[in-house]
Amino acid sequence: MRLWYPKDSGFELIAFSDADHAGCIDNRKSTSEGIQFLGDKLVSWILKKQDYTAMSSTEAEYVALSVSCAQVMWMRIQLKDYGFKYNKVPLYCDS
Repeated sequence: MRLWYPKDSGFELIAFSDADHAGCIDNRKSTSEGIQFLGDKLVSWILKKQDYTAMSSTEAEYVALSVSCAQVMWMRIQLKDYGFKYNKVPLYCDS
């Protein structure tokens, strides 16, 4: 499997993050979600139940942002090996 990028496509790295506060009905834990795009192609995603019970939706979103940030940092290191350089990567959150 490979990604195909036409010559005129961009290589901007963009990330999005979200969380559902107390989404699990059994233990009231939240779920972190994050996706990363390279240009217009989805290159990475994560969906992970948070390790502890967040007391607010803001706290759940903050934890989700930190998970997405770790993914973005890993992606930057991988892309650096291919000659790409990203000083700033936009990370969007819905709250």
